[in-house]
Amino acid sequence: MTISSSTAAATSLPSTANPSLSGTVSSLGIGSGILTSSVVDQLIQSEQLPLQSVYQSQMALLNSKISDFGTLQGLLSTFQSAVGTLANSANAGAKVVTSASPSLATATASSFAQNGSYSIEVDKLASSQQLVTSAASAYSSATSVVGTGTLTFTTGTTTYTGGGTSGYSFTPSTSGATHSISITSSNDTLSGIRDAINNANIGLTASIIYNGSGYQLSVATNSTGASNSVQIGVTNSSGATDTSSTDLGALAFNSNAVNMTQATAAGDASLKVNSIPITSSQNTITSAINGVAINLMQASVGNPFNLTVAPDISGITTNVQAIVSAYNAYQSQYSTYTAYNSSTQTGGPLMGNANLQSAMSQITNILGSVVTGMSGASIHSLADIGISTDSQTGQLTFNSTTLQNVLQSNPQDVVSLFSNSGSSTDSLVSYVSGTSSTQAGTYAVNVSQLATQGSLSTASGSLASTGSVTVGSTGNTLTVSVDGNSSSTITIPAGTYTPTQFAQTLQSQINADSQLQAAGAALSVSYNSTNSDLQLTSNSYGSLSQVAINSLGSGITGSGLSVATGTAGVDVAGTINGVAATGVGQTLTGAKGDPSAGLSVEVLGGSTGARGSVTYVVGVAQQLSTALTNMLGSNGAFTSQVNAYNGQVTQINQENTDLNTRMTTLRATITAEFQAYDSMIAQMNSTSSYLTQFFNTQSGSSSSGSGSSTGSTGHG
Repeated sequence: MTISSSTAAATSLPSTANPSLSGTVSSLGIGSGILTSSVVDQLIQSEQLPLQSVYQSQMALLNSKISDFGTLQGLLSTFQSAVGTLANSANAGAKVVTSASPSLATATASSFAQNGSYSIEVDKLASSQQLVTSAASAYSSATSVVGTGTLTFTTGTTTYTGGGTSGYSFTPSTSGATHSISITSSNDTLSGIRDAINNANIGLTASIIYNGSGYQLSVATNSTGASNSVQIGVTNSSGATDTSSTDLGALAFNSNAVNMTQATAAGDASLKVNSIPITSSQNTITSAINGVAINLMQASVGNPFNLTVAPDISGITTNVQAIVSAYNAYQSQYSTYTAYNSSTQTGGPLMGNANLQSAMSQITNILGSVVTGMSGASIHSLADIGISTDSQTGQLTFNSTTLQNVLQSNPQDVVSLFSNSGSSTDSLVSYVSGTSSTQAGTYAVNVSQLATQGSLSTASGSLASTGSVTVGSTGNTLTVSVDGNSSSTITIPAGTYTPTQFAQTLQSQINADSQLQAAGAALSVSYNSTNSDLQLTSNSYGSLSQVAINSLGSGITGSGLSVATGTAGVDVAGTINGVAATGVGQTLTGAKGDPSAGLSVEVLGGSTGARGSVTYVVGVAQQLSTALTNMLGSNGAFTSQVNAYNGQVTQINQENTDLNTRMTTLRATITAEFQAYDSMIAQMNSTSSYLTQFFNTQSGSSSSGSGSSTGSTGHG
C-alpha cells in the first residue's frame, strides 16, 4: 500500500484571527476610550495562543512522522517488488540457450530444463499443404463463375505421387474433422468461393493469384505437418460426386478426381537430437528435450551444431543484486529515522517505534534463516550464495562470484532457496503447488483409490472386425455430452467405414465440436477387436468425467452406438501427512488445519498404498514477499501506524475547533462585560460633567452676588 498525499500529511490548523476585530482599535461602548477591542484581543490571545502553539507543534511532529513513514513505505515497496521477482521460480531458475548456428535453429528453455549441450541437425522443415486450381484452365477474372454444389474438406494425411487418382491416397486424421461449405449462386464466383472458405474458419486460407494471364484459386492449410493436409470432395447440386474440371469440380482433390495441383505437400519436420531421429508436425519442437523449445529456421542436412542450455547467470545475478540494493536503501533510511546520537543525545524522529522495530526484526530473521526442507541441498541460506550482513552497518553485502559458482553446480537449489518448490520421491506422484497456508516440510502420501476416466462402451460383439459401418447422407448426426458438457449437432460424413476408420472419424468429429472445445472437453474413441466393440473414453479423470450419447441419427447403422450414458470416473483418494486429503480428478490436496493444507500433488498412476513423500520448500524470497505483503497491506503495521497518526491529527483539529468555539464564547462574554463597564463609565463621566458644571455655576453665582453688594454700598 502506498500512502496517498491526502493522508500522508496532516492539514495545518485553521486561522483563529477574528477578521472583524483584528488590526483595529475601537470603543466597545459609547466611547469611554478605556475599554477597547484591542484590550479584548489581547485577553483572548493570552488564553488562546499558548494552546495553539502546542497544537501546531504536535501537528508538525505528526506531519513529519507521517511523511517519514511514507518514505519508508515507498522503499519497502521497492524491496517487495525485488523479492517478488525471485519468488517466481521461473525467474529464480531462468535459463538461456545458446545456438552455435542461429540461422538453422534457436531455442528457449524453461526453469526446469536440464543444463547441458545437445547436438542438433535439421534435416527438413515442416510444411503446410498448398493446392491451386489448374494453370491451364485459369479464370479470366476474380469474378468468373466457377459453379455450384458442396465442398467437403477433410483433414488427414495425403500421399500423392502424381499421375492423377492412381497416385493419390488419403487417411483421415483422428484429431481432424470434416467440414462442408455450400456454394450457391450467391457465392459461386472465384472470389465468392475464396471468401466462403476463409469465413468458415476451418483452418484453411484461400487466396486468388494472378499468374500474368489468368486467375487461379489457392487453398493452403494453416497448420504444418503431414497429418494436417486436406482432401477436397465436391458434390453437385443434386448430391452426386462432381469430378468435372469445368465447374465446381475443378476444386476436387480426392481419390475420385485430382483436378487441383498440389504445389506444396504437407510434411513433418525432421531433425536429429544427439543423433536420435525426431519428427514433428511443427517447426517448434517442444518434446525432444524436456523444458526446451527448439525453433527450426532452416534445413541443413549433414551439418550438426550444438545447443547449450545453462543458467541465466547474468539475469539471476542482476535480480539478486536488486534485492540487496533495495534492502540496503530501506535499512539505511530506517537507521536514520530510528538511531540515537549519543553525542547530541537526540534520537531519530521514529526512534522506539514498535511497529518499525517489529517489521525490521521479521525481515532480518528471514534474511538470516536456514530454509526448512533444504537439509539435503548444497545450499541452505543466503550466506551460501554470497549474501552476508555487515555487523557494523547492518547493510547486506553480495559476492556475485559465489552465486555464479552455485548456479553452475546446483541451479535447482537456487530455485528452492528463493521460491516455493516441491519434490516427490515417487515418479508417478507429481508436486503441483502449495498455498500461503502450506507449511514447509516433508509429508507422507498414501493412496487408497486411483482416479479413473469416465467411459462408454457399446455392447460386446456389436461391431465385428470384418463388418462395416454405413453412414447415409441423411440421419447422419448425433449429439453427445463429455464431462457434463453438451455438444452441438455433430455430422458424420456419409460413407462406408471399417470399424477402425469409423472410430477415428467419430473421435475427430466429436473433438472438433465448437461447444466441447470451448468447454475444454474431449474424448478418445477406439475399436476393441477382442470384444468387437467401441470404447468412448473421456480425456479427463474423476467423478466429473463422463461420456453420454444424447441422440443418434437413423442413418448411422452397424456402429453398435445407441443413446446411453456411460460409467463416470472416480476421484483419487488418500492421505497427505496421515490426514485425509481432498481428491479431485488425479489431484490430492492437503486438509485445512494441517501443516500440509493447500499442498497439491497429482497421482498419475501406480498402485494404492504408501507412495513415498513430498517435500515442500518455502524459499527466502517467497517468505519475504508474504511478510512484506502483510506489512504493507490494509491491516498491516505500516497502514495501522499511519492511521493512528491520522487519528491523532483528527483529534488535534477537533481540539483546536473546540478551542476556537470557547474563545468565541469568551470574546462575547468579555465584550458584553466591557460594554456594560463602558456604559457605567460613560454615566459616571456624565454625572461628573454635570456636577462639575453645577458646581461651576454655583461658584460663579456666589462670586457675582458678593461683588454687587459691595458696589451698592459704595454707591449709596
